[in-house]
Order: sequence, then C-alpha cells, then structure tokens
Amino acid sequence: MASMDDVSRIREKLERCPPGHAGRDVALFNLAYALQQRFKKEEEIDDLNEAITLHCDVLELRPVDNEKGDRSFSFHELAHCLWHRYRKLGTVDDLEEAITIGRKALELRPPGHPLRGPFLHHLSFYLRLRFQKQAEVCDLEEAIPLVRAALELRPPGHQQRSSSHHELAICLMIRRESQGEARDLEELVTLRRAMLDLCPRGHFDHVASLHYLACDLERGYAETTAISDLEESIELHRAALRLRPPGHCDRSSTLHELNLCLSTRYDRLGMVAELEEAIEFGRAALKLLTQGHPSRGESLHNLACNLRKSLKICPLGHLDQSSTLHELTLCLSLRHNKDGVAEDLEGTITVGREALELCPLGHPNHDLCLQNLGRDLRKRFVQNATVRDLEESIELLRRALEPRPIGHADRPSSLHELAICLSRRHDKHRVVGHLEEAILFGREALELVN
Repeated sequence: MASMDDVSRIREKLERCPPGHAGRDVALFNLAYALQQRFKKEEEIDDLNEAITLHCDVLELRPVDNEKGDRSFSFHELAHCLWHRYRKLGTVDDLEEAITIGRKALELRPPGHPLRGPFLHHLSFYLRLRFQKQAEVCDLEEAIPLVRAALELRPPGHQQRSSSHHELAICLMIRRESQGEARDLEELVTLRRAMLDLCPRGHFDHVASLHYLACDLERGYAETTAISDLEESIELHRAALRLRPPGHCDRSSTLHELNLCLSTRYDRLGMVAELEEAIEFGRAALKLLTQGHPSRGESLHNLACNLRKSLKICPLGHLDQSSTLHELTLCLSLRHNKDGVAEDLEGTITVGREALELCPLGHPNHDLCLQNLGRDLRKRFVQNATVRDLEESIELLRRALEPRPIGHADRPSSLHELAICLSRRHDKHRVVGHLEEAILFGREALELVN
C-alpha cells in the first residue's frame, strides 16, 4: 500500500517530467496508481478523485495502444477507480462510465491476447453490479458469458481462477433468484464444489466455500427433496461451525442455517433429537443477533416455529411445556416489538395464558407468567384501546408484584410496568388516585435501580 512518503516521492518524479517530456505518461500513471493504492488503505475520496483525473490525463498522452498495452491498461485502471468511487459514493454515473471504459479496454485485448482474462472478469463484474442496481436482464445475460470466458482463460492452477469461479457463482445465483432457472442451481452446486477444491482446509476462503456449498445444497433440497442434499448440507454446515468458534463474526449465520436444516430434516424424518438441536442452534444464533440486526426478525420467527413444533410433541403437563410456552411468548413479543404485526401480539397473549395455566400459584415461574401476560395485554390496549385489557393487565401485574418483595431482582420491572398501566388508566378515566399511585410506583422503581 502506498504511504504518504511513497506518494510524495512519486510526485517529485512527476515534477522532473514536465509537459512534453517523453516519460510524463509513465510518471502520471505511477502517481495515479499510488493514490489509488492509498485510497484502498485510507478511503480518502480526494486521493481517488485525483487518481481518476490523472488516469484521464495519461490517456490523452496514450492516444493509441502500443506493444506494452499501456493504453488498454490505463483504461482498465481508470474503470477500476470509477468502480471504487461508485462503491464509496453510490453515483450511478461512475458505474456507467466504468462499463463504457471497460468495454474500450476489452476491445484493445482481443481474443488470443495473453492478458484478456482480467479485462473480461472486471467488465462482467461491473455489468453484474449494474443489474443489481437497475435489474436490466441484458446486463446479467452479458455478464455471464464474459465471466465464463474469463474462467476458460484461467485454467486449474491459475492464481485468479477462484475469483472467476466466485463471480460466476454470484451471477448464476442472482439469475436463479430472479428467473428461477433450475439449471443454474445445478451448475452453481458444481461450481461451489470446484471452489471448495480450490480452497482446502487452511485456505482463507475455505470456511466461506463450505458455507456457500451447504446453502446451495439446502436450496437444492427445497426444489428436489433429495435427502442426500440435505444430509450433505448439514454435514458441511457443521464443518463450517467448527471453524467459526465463539467470537467469530460469521458464527451466527452458520448457526442460523444449521437451525433451518435440522428443522427441515425433523419435518421429513420426525427425529425429536434434531428438533431439539435446531432449537438449541436457534437460541444460540438469536443471542448473537443484537437488537436492530437485519436477521434478528427471521431468527425469532424460526425459533418460534420450532418451539411450536416442540409443544405439539411435548406431553400435557410435562415440565418442559411451561418453559417452552414462556420462551415462545418471548419470541413472539420481541418480534411484535420489531415488526408491529398484530398477529404476533395475539399469539403472544394466547400462549401467555396457556403458560400461566401451567404455572399456577406456587410454581417458580408463576410471577414471570403474570408479568409477561400483563405487559402484553397493556401493549394490546395501546393498539386497540380496549379498557378490559388494561384492567386485566393491572390486576395481573399487582399479583406479579406480591411475590417480589423489596430486594427481589425483578421488583423494579414490576413497579415500572404497573406505573405505566396506572398512568394509562389515569389518561383514560382522569381519576387522580390512579396518577398518584403511578407516581408512587414510579418513584420506588427509580429508587431501586439507582
């Protein structure tokens, strides 16, 4: 990567090559390239803007290509800089220009040219990006043959073969998702296997290759119901999980996929141990997905679905039934908080009532069930303004507070929830006593947490 000293040194060389100097184009190109490399490290847009200007200046000094391919290489680097600026700023005009210039560069590297491969690969990449932005099918249909041609020029053993494999896989995956081509999925699995062969254990892309192949086999099972695809997918996801230990940034995605696969296999074969393991992985994934994470809602949904399945096979009155109901209530409540879907809140209240029936007075989770049901009824009152929900909520929360004396860890939350409900009741009925009690509970809650 170019440092400040590198750029300064190359600027000094450029000063020794004034306009008209035979080596000025090379000096301009070297400075542009140094600025480009420094941008990759520091992401300073001024470096990139200057690099683009300099590459344009170089092209004016290279009106035709020579035996070294200097003009085509300048086109190639300019297109690459424009793509970087598109990535940084999102200006579509930069992507359009990168494609135009990429085409010019490729024209100067005709079939048979020893360095044609990178030009094919990058033009395909730019076209694929434009398809993802504008959804013009012609861009994707042009991108796929280009990257196939690049792959042919990068035979087994070539240093860049895996990058063309990866780009072709992305293109086929996008086409399958947008057009539903079954043949694309078959080829995609073949490509993923080849990529895994190119990235053996110890390679920095090995775990990603395991993950992608496992996911595509999982999709294949969804279309063909071939149990062998599902079995292999689970095996590969387990291998990926071993290489993504606690603390790894991608561990949650592997846990999530394993949860899906094992749940699917349970649906097919009915093995309870697999449902239990799916729930375990779902819980672990959810813990890693903090509030606001884009995948948290889906994880909540999947865990809730598996908990519902677990309830269906759990004998009535079994010790696990109440804890499963409680967890299901929590999942639905969290999902309602995130997405605001009324059906989730209704489900939460229904399941909460069932949990309370299984946890009568004297049960260690009785106060928790009272608290959760009271909270969810208060939420429904906020949505529907049905007074009986608010009244029942207050009654339940008062009962939850009784076994939570001063010193109990959950007393502040009960006081806080009661204060909210009583304040709502004051807003509805304008009874001063309700407001006074709300203030009393609110103060006590505040004192306990300070």
